[in-house]
Order: sequence, then structure tokens, then C-alpha cells
Amino acid sequence: MARLALVCAMLAAGLQGEAAWAQLAPAPDPSPLAPGDLKRPIFDTTTPVYGKADQQAKSAGTVVAEVDGRAVTLGDVGDAINDLPPSVKNLPFDNVFPGVLGKLVSIQALVIRAQRQGLDEDQAVRRKIKAASDQVLADALLEREGARAITEDALLARYTKDVAGKPGPDEVHVRVIMVPTEQAATDIIGELNGGADFAAVAKRSSLDSTAAAGGDVGFVTRDALTPEVAAIVFSMQPGQITPFPLRSVGSWFVLKVEARRRQPTPPFSVVRETLRQAMLREAAVSIAKTALADVSVREYDINGKETDASSAQAGAPGGAQPSQ
Repeated sequence: MARLALVCAMLAAGLQGEAAWAQLAPAPDPSPLAPGDLKRPIFDTTTPVYGKADQQAKSAGTVVAEVDGRAVTLGDVGDAINDLPPSVKNLPFDNVFPGVLGKLVSIQALVIRAQRQGLDEDQAVRRKIKAASDQVLADALLEREGARAITEDALLARYTKDVAGKPGPDEVHVRVIMVPTEQAATDIIGELNGGADFAAVAKRSSLDSTAAAGGDVGFVTRDALTPEVAAIVFSMQPGQITPFPLRSVGSWFVLKVEARRRQPTPPFSVVRETLRQAMLREAAVSIAKTALADVSVREYDINGKETDASSAQAGAPGGAQPSQ
């Protein structure tokens, strides 16, 4: 605080000195490039010049890598980042970009190798490719049609109804030690039960990125953890250590809960996207029903015989009738 006050005082003194010098010094000549009337703005401040609607699409096409001539674009990287968990994708772009780009380059190398071996012609692989393509198209339709009714007023009304005035989610302050084997985790639990300091053991033995901070993850909500970890830590009391090793995402963990608390009511800006996603999921049901009403559906059993459900759907009101 003393340092901040000193900086503020120095800035104030500097500004006062500049003001005094301005009163004594002669006025400088105007720039030869300035307009004749210096009271008028140099630039047009009334007509906005946007015309940048296509800039995002252009930048998305920027090539950031090539693998045997196959381009990996900035748009590919952005899409991959958007699919990451919030705790990762919200990190600074410069931190996330190298790892995501490296993964996309590796995927392209694997795809090229698979195609050279003819795997893209394998019928099971082709079915999976079609299923993935169909899912992307279905999700895009649900996003487009569902978003039409989700206005800012609708989002604010949902916030008022479901969130405003209510406490936020529970949080736990967690420390973690990650090791490669169950035996190593068991040994560490025994050491901690014998009185060893958790932070010191984490600095010495943990393979997690939090090791340097003594395994301190900080306060986290349930949805920020894997289901198996969340189930354990949210059942523990402050000061407790997991009595047995916990396996998750390919490693073994020892966990300690330092504290618990409940968040205050989150502001609209924080939960807006969560509310929007919930409303999209709700809209998906009616959108799917509308889509089914516009098509003819026939279902068959494993022997190729048409089922009764197929006939009922084909004759449903509003549905297209099968061609004769």
C-alpha cells in the first residue's frame, strides 16, 4: 500500500510539473499535416466504418501448419480449443495454442498413415465417420434453430427465475499428489498418516503441475473435477486425506480437502452461457419432434421385417407418407 501511495504521489507531481511547464513554454506550431481548423476532428467520427464481418472467416483460414501439404488452419485450432474443458480453454491463447497445434499435426500424420493403409475404406471405419458427420450436422441444426428463441430478454428471465437471489455452488479447497502407481500412492498415504506435511510431500513426489505449489489446486466446483474425484472430495471434511489411492485419468491420486465454502450468487455475465446451453438442450426436444414429423420413418427388426412402430410413425399426423 505504501508503494502504491508513493507511485500515485510521483504521478501527481509529474502532472503538476507538466501543467506548470505548459503555462511557461510557448505554444508549439501546429503540424503541417493537421487540418486548417484544429477545433474539428481529423477523422470522420459520425460514420462508422465496420465492414469487418468477414475478417473472422478470413483469419480462420490462416494456415498455421502443413502436413504433407495438408493445411492445418487457425480455425481448426480454434475449434479444437473450444472443445476443451473450460479450465483449459480459458487459459491464455499463447499457452494453449502450441499444444493444440501439435495435437492437430499429429492427428494429420496419423490420418495420412491410416489412408496409406486403406483404413478409410474399412466399412466399420466408414460407419463411424458417417456417424460423426451426422452428429456434427445435427448439432449445428439444433444450435441454429434453438438459438432463434434465446434472446437476451429470455436469458435474463431465466436468470431471474433460476439463479438470482440463490446461493452459488459448493466449492472445496483441494490439494493433490499425483503418482504413476497405486503402490506409490499407498506409501504416500502411510507417510501422511504418520505426520508428514502434505505440501512438502507434494513438492517432492507429485507429478501434477501443481507440485511446485505444494499440490494446491485452490477452490474448485464439482463440475471442474472428474466425476470420480468430485465424488470423493465433496464427501470429505476439511483436514481429511483420502484413506485410499484414487485412480483417475490414467494416474493415481492422493487428495486433501483444506476447506469448504459456498459461492455467492453468480452474476448474469458468469452464468449466461450455462443458461444458454440449458435452454438449447430443452429446445432440442421440440426441434427433434418437428424434424421427425417432416420425414417418413420405417423400422425393421434384425430379420428385416418391418415393425409395428414403423407403420405407426409413417401414419403419424403431420408426417410425410411413404411413397407407394
